[in-house]
Amino acid sequence: PMSDHPNPPKAANAPPVRQTGVKFQSRPSMLSSEHPENNYRGLVNVLIILLVCGNLRIIIQNIYKYGLLVDFFNILHLFYDPWLLLSLVVFGNIAIAYGIEFVASSGKNTGLFTALHVINALSTFGIQWAGLWILNIQAGGAVISLVYSSVGMMKIFSFAMVCAKLREELKGKDQGFMPTVGQLAYFIAAPTLVFSTHYPRSERVRWRWLGRRVVEFLAIWAAIYFIAIQYIVPGLVNTLRPMEMRQPYRDFIFVAEGLLKIAVPNFIVWMLGFYSIFHLYLNILAEIICFGDREFYRDWWNSTTVGYFWRSWNLPVHSWMVEHVHGPLSRRGWSRQAVALVIFFISAVMHELIVSIPFRNFRLLAFAGMMAQVPLIKLTDRFKASQTGNVIFWLSIMLGQPMIVLLYGRDSIKGLSGPWNQADTAFWASFLGNSSAP
Repeated sequence: PMSDHPNPPKAANAPPVRQTGVKFQSRPSMLSSEHPENNYRGLVNVLIILLVCGNLRIIIQNIYKYGLLVDFFNILHLFYDPWLLLSLVVFGNIAIAYGIEFVASSGKNTGLFTALHVINALSTFGIQWAGLWILNIQAGGAVISLVYSSVGMMKIFSFAMVCAKLREELKGKDQGFMPTVGQLAYFIAAPTLVFSTHYPRSERVRWRWLGRRVVEFLAIWAAIYFIAIQYIVPGLVNTLRPMEMRQPYRDFIFVAEGLLKIAVPNFIVWMLGFYSIFHLYLNILAEIICFGDREFYRDWWNSTTVGYFWRSWNLPVHSWMVEHVHGPLSRRGWSRQAVALVIFFISAVMHELIVSIPFRNFRLLAFAGMMAQVPLIKLTDRFKASQTGNVIFWLSIMLGQPMIVLLYGRDSIKGLSGPWNQADTAFWASFLGNSSAP
């Protein structure tokens, strides 16, 4: 039968009739997450332009307010301090480690040689600590010296433990093991903390590539020095003033503002420091000695959990912890949680010593910050593989460090020391008193 409708609808499965020159089809908007081609390059470019313009304004404002505070010739005094000579003591400990291993290769009194290795490795750091404290060396050189001695200590521990393991394995085959001087020397120069008799090697040194990396390394550390002197130090001093007015509740907003001012340049310095050390410096060392394994970090910037960050941002230390702490304790039946607690305890102690000794103040903030990572890892595990987890990770990095810098800086300027001092008592007494007032 004929329909009374002038334009009867077609069946649902009938092909559409093209009524205009415009082609309609089911497709998402360009900014939708389900769009197959999410290309935001133009938006990224404009964000970079805005970032450059915003920071250029801050640079002009800073120089107009404080003048040029940086004197690059002052950095040369680092090379005249005794810390350079003090750092050479590490090579003495390395020689002693080889001597102990040479005698231990006889296979007699293994326990005694293990004790000697432990004492020698710990003295690598202890001698530096005592020397820096007695000579009262300035903070910059002291930090470099302690980091250098920490690396030496970890290398000596690894050398001793791996040699003992190889010697035990070959003992059942009626064979002995004694590393050569060349193997130890290559390990000391290599950008790794785990000893091995063989490493992957590259074919040759790329001198032009090496030269560019050296120039980048020097330029980035010049930028770090500029940012620290021109921005972080004035911001630190300005933030301390409201804390000294004995009215911190009223001026709490100014303290928060100061923390945010410190947070941005502090974060930039941290990022530049990571790139200069883990990408440039370690690759420079690897290129010079043709070291083939260049995976010094993974994509930690995409971390959605704090646990992934600690497993991926510093692979040399992570590999050392896995080989010489996690592995032995796990084989002895320790639980995963207990092993993780031991690893973070060791890391917390080392962070605290490297910060506290140069500033002559055992504030325990670095220690507490590292130990706080254990519950934070559990907290962020629920946000694994999510944008929320990545945001929490970045906020913990960007906002946690400025507070530690502020408190260590305050105590260093005022000559205070200890986990709790009179400045803390005065601040919190005034803060709580004002907050409880009607």
